[in-house]
Amino acid sequence: KPSAVEAVQRFEVFTGAGRRRTWSAEEEARIVAESYDGRETVCGVARSHALTPKQLNTRRREARR
Repeated sequence: KPSAVEAVQRFEVFTGAGRRRTWSAEEEARIVAESYDGRETVCGVARSHALTPKQLNTRRREARR
């Protein structure tokens, strides 16, 4: 039986700040509108814009206010 150390084949270390996208108000509105048009799921729209579904749902909730 291999030990835990032997089982690891690849180990990656990420350094530095991650990329944080900023969207204009127009871009956010377009993405939210796209998520409501019914041609794609929320998950699909989020994925196509490099967002998580949670991020898109938060933006949808804010737009409803």
